[in-house]
Amino acid sequence: MSTRNPTLAVAVLLVAAVTTGCGGAVTTASNTKASGVYAQIAGLPKDQQRAKAQELAKKEGGTLSLYTSMTADIATPVASAFEKKYGIHVSVFRGNSETVLQRAMQEAQAGKAGADAVETNFLEMTALSDNGILADFNGTALDKVEPTGKFEHWTASRFNVFQPAWNTDLIKPGDEPHSWEDLALPKYKGRLTLEVSDSDWFENVTKYWLGHGKTQAEVDKLWKDIAANAKVAKGHTTMMQFLTAGQTPMEAMNYTYITDRAAAQGAPVTHLPKSGTSSIPAFGRPNGVGMIKDAMHPAAAWLFYDWLLTDGQEELVKLGLTPSTKVPGDKSLRGITLVPFDVEGLSKDNGSWDKKYDALLRGVASAGK
Repeated sequence: MSTRNPTLAVAVLLVAAVTTGCGGAVTTASNTKASGVYAQIAGLPKDQQRAKAQELAKKEGGTLSLYTSMTADIATPVASAFEKKYGIHVSVFRGNSETVLQRAMQEAQAGKAGADAVETNFLEMTALSDNGILADFNGTALDKVEPTGKFEHWTASRFNVFQPAWNTDLIKPGDEPHSWEDLALPKYKGRLTLEVSDSDWFENVTKYWLGHGKTQAEVDKLWKDIAANAKVAKGHTTMMQFLTAGQTPMEAMNYTYITDRAAAQGAPVTHLPKSGTSSIPAFGRPNGVGMIKDAMHPAAAWLFYDWLLTDGQEELVKLGLTPSTKVPGDKSLRGITLVPFDVEGLSKDNGSWDKKYDALLRGVASAGK
């Protein structure tokens, strides 16, 4: 099994490296221009904010620097749609969530913000918020976001929904799992794939089981049996390639949008039983959007934040993602029952769940060989 680079561990190390010893926030050179722009927009009546942001964005030069962990096939159309709406050119820096966090925090420490807006995973957004790198947003775009999607200095823009996935040529109707516990069944021996970095899924399922009456011993036995059934792979896209090709029959967890997109392209894969309704509780992990406090183009950052939670939600639906607001025509949650995702617990974790998950996977063979 290859060594992984846990998101949370990286976040903890980065925060420790760049925070001050007393207050905990990153020491930056204050950009009074940015704070003034944000204050000017925030101080207006809500129905006047967007027009003022547009006016100020033109004066900034009509550009936006976006740091994101969206894959290229998502980031490119999202940036293009925003450009089309406002005529603001978007410069996109793409990387995994850890890289996005590292770059933003190092630039903040140096007092040279390269990003205007950030869209990435909840752990990294929380780290940026906790270190004083994000600005407040109070626009009307927040009105359609559920309270569970609102956080200090950032807002959920989309959800990655956790569900098992299987190849319908290899797992016949009636033979699919109907609970997370089913993954431990002997009939799935050698037919299951686990992803090497899914410690947040591991944590959420564990806490769900414990919260619904299972003892720690029962939970430990389930995970031991699941690991005994499984091989391990790195990357959810890679896992889906294996599943599509029939190299692996079933994935313990993948993001539903990845499964749905593969199915839409003709792959024999699904995360729903024949009935069309899953009985497996689904965890929706938030990705969020935030504005950099010392942005060089703060008005453009405000507009992107506002757009991604309004018109941008429709764009995400077109791309097969799960939006953070209710969008007409959105089918990403059909047949799925969401349960709470443990944002708070994982945000405060010190890497213990990464270690527990690593220990579970120790000795598990690699898939696709």
